[in-house]
Amino acid sequence: MAFNQVGDFWLAPGQSTRVHIALGGLVNEAEWGGHDFGAQWIMADGVGINPVRLMVSQHTKEKKPIRLHPGSPSPIVYSVTVTNIGEELAHFTIQGGGNV
Repeated sequence: MAFNQVGDFWLAPGQSTRVHIALGGLVNEAEWGGHDFGAQWIMADGVGINPVRLMVSQHTKEKKPIRLHPGSPSPIVYSVTVTNIGEELAHFTIQGGGNV
């Protein structure tokens, strides 16, 4: 599953942030998360005319516990750390998708 232009983020030079996404919500589930789409890659995509140098690291896929409905699919959250390795304020969104 591909996704593009998710979120609206800003990072100062040298700063990092952890970004979490969930693809599709689970109905009637108290725990935040989405469906399992297998391996997903998350990248930072610069926005605007300023030079943007972003590094992504620490890709994770977290299978969360089921709270209210045991036996139903577990909520899944995909996460990545984004670091601004450039010299200017970085404006970016998130894009990515699964292994083909």
